[in-house]
Amino acid sequence: MKLTIGGFYQFLSSGILFLAASVSSAQSPREFYISNDPSGIESSSRQSVTLAEAQSQSSAGDIIYLVNLDPEIALEGFIQLKPRQKLIGVDARGRLLEDSGSRFVLTNSSDALDGAIVRLADHNEIAGIHFINMRNAAIAGEMVDYSGTYLHHNSFTGNAEEHVEDERGLVYAVSFDANNGDLTDIRIEHSEFNDGEDLGAIRVFQAGNSRGSYRFQNNHFRDLGGRPYFVRTKNTSRVETIILDSSADNIGRGDRNSDSIIPYLMGQSEQVMLVRNYHFKNTLGVGNQSNTGIEAYMFGFPREDEANFCTDCKLTFKIEDSVIENAVTDPIQFSNSGKNSQMHLEIRNTRIIGGTPRQGGGGISLNLQSVEESGSHITLLVENTEIIGTDGYGFTMNNRGGGMYSAVIDLGGGSLGSAGNNLFRENDKGDMRLSGSRVHALENYWNEETPSVFNSEDQFYESAPVVFD
Repeated sequence: MKLTIGGFYQFLSSGILFLAASVSSAQSPREFYISNDPSGIESSSRQSVTLAEAQSQSSAGDIIYLVNLDPEIALEGFIQLKPRQKLIGVDARGRLLEDSGSRFVLTNSSDALDGAIVRLADHNEIAGIHFINMRNAAIAGEMVDYSGTYLHHNSFTGNAEEHVEDERGLVYAVSFDANNGDLTDIRIEHSEFNDGEDLGAIRVFQAGNSRGSYRFQNNHFRDLGGRPYFVRTKNTSRVETIILDSSADNIGRGDRNSDSIIPYLMGQSEQVMLVRNYHFKNTLGVGNQSNTGIEAYMFGFPREDEANFCTDCKLTFKIEDSVIENAVTDPIQFSNSGKNSQMHLEIRNTRIIGGTPRQGGGGISLNLQSVEESGSHITLLVENTEIIGTDGYGFTMNNRGGGMYSAVIDLGGGSLGSAGNNLFRENDKGDMRLSGSRVHALENYWNEETPSVFNSEDQFYESAPVVFD
């Protein structure tokens, strides 16, 4: 039985409904159909194309549909997309495969495209696909204009035993890399990244004088060795990132340092990042002593590669409406190892529950500088936030470089406008450990009537530099 629908053909063969390719020069955009079950195709002059054929025959703006006739079959293949093309997983009726258990399975065990599965051009849309066993990035936008990328309703599972490795032995499922141009409107939504000891999720590297804007929403991460959201800038690049409605559990497999979200700055780069409604936990306690829940890091001493030390980096970082549970080290840590750099930090309406701080020592750890008198300036506002049940302090300030520093810390009633209303409760070592600078902390709730404050030597402050009543 053959039906014509919009110029395309549906065949019913051996009880399987299937969409075959109909490629007509009269149509724009053209549509290509690829099946993962060729046995369901009856003999016809119109046959399903392969990924390789779709790549060679298609043009910019065309749509390539992956028709999932058998969810147990993984299609081997790879494709270099052209500008404005779409690669969409659908069922036999042409409906997008939104459910994670029904998506079209795709993998690449060859050396083609250096082991990547899909390479991007600009304004590509990819949806409804389950990428497995990554040898390289499942989706790569590298040294091209990948503006307008829209990835949604995709799954990424597992790394191949032999795979491309970064300096930590990881391969990332989605990799963006740019060193020039203005990369805009890049979105990843409604996707899952799971089950890979050597697998990370989303990596953004920008360098040169490039600019980038990214929006990541409703993505979920579980049992990974690498980071869910890794955004690194160097030289004079600038990146804006919005992360919404996401969750992560058991990040850092293989005893790794894989902070689940990290803006990582080098050179004279700048980042603006908003994290809202993020739920982190570490149920199995994986990762090493550097494996924080969320970290911000400005690159510098004592690392090597001095040419890329931050010498004029700028970070604006806001965390809102989030929950950080049971980190194996500091739940939230901000670290400046650069010089003449700026960090402007805000935490609002967030719950920090448990955690074993082994770096900066706090539920919120602020590491001011790693060299003496770095010339950097840091502001931190915290309000309507709970820090409960860590093995360390609720909040710490650490001046590892020594000497003078410039910082404004407002936990309530200070110049940054914090409303306070923070709860410090049952943190084993005390409410705060400070490094000399005055902290405003009005209108908060302490473990006792007044805050317990300690100095950098973990000695109780008799006259603590805290304004709290």
